[in-house]
Amino acid sequence: MRYAQPLLEIDIIVGGAVMLAGIALLLLWRQRHLRNALAALEHKLAQELDRRQLAEQALADTRQQVGRLGASQQSLRDAERRRIARDLHDDLGQHLLALSFDVTQLAQHHDTLAKPLAQIEARLQAASRSMRTIVRDLQPEQLESGLQGAVQQQVEQFSRLSGIPCRLEAEPAAFSAPTDERMDAVVFRVLQESLSNIARHAQASEVCIGLCRVAGSLSLTVRDNGIGLPDPPARRGCGLRGIAQRVAEAGGRFDIASQPGHGTALTMSFPVQ
Repeated sequence: MRYAQPLLEIDIIVGGAVMLAGIALLLLWRQRHLRNALAALEHKLAQELDRRQLAEQALADTRQQVGRLGASQQSLRDAERRRIARDLHDDLGQHLLALSFDVTQLAQHHDTLAKPLAQIEARLQAASRSMRTIVRDLQPEQLESGLQGAVQQQVEQFSRLSGIPCRLEAEPAAFSAPTDERMDAVVFRVLQESLSNIARHAQASEVCIGLCRVAGSLSLTVRDNGIGLPDPPARRGCGLRGIAQRVAEAGGRFDIASQPGHGTALTMSFPVQ
């Protein structure tokens, strides 16, 4: 019986050791399980990152393709504009000139028709002026002197024809660096359409045009103090849709800020070198 106590202590020690070994094994198993779970999670994260990178690359490639397609389409439209302008000038212009000569000869030989022929001559002259305006808008000769000269001429012409004072606020950096001819044409066309929209719809008494260049971007803002866009905004007209399309095809950004009775501000940003 005197050996019972030591045996009991030995049993307790052995049991404790077995329990500790079991706990150690359990901890090792859980540690390995956690390592495996973490490795599996890291593998999934790596796969997800790879898929995300591939998706981002595919999106970037798609944007480049859309940009190239837009540029190609714009080149085709510009070529078609030049063809139409040339046909109008060479064909319709010659016909109007010939009609004007015929009317002048008739007036010289028929005094009784002088008054109605003078009216016809006046209408022919008005048609010729309209035709020249259309040709100029289709094929802007202003750009031959560069974007700065084209913008200044357009501002002066708008003020003269519409009677609406138009102020140009251009930072020196806006014209200091050379730009791509295609981008110059886009900026000029957008400015033309913006001013045309103001003349037709805005009922404005003042227009301000801002141009600035910041961090590889050329920003054009056309602001008027007219009646603004309706609230809720109506569906965009052809003019705003055309502006948005041109800006998007050039890889730029188009924003509209307007409140009824407080004018409208169009802001277009174009990427430049």
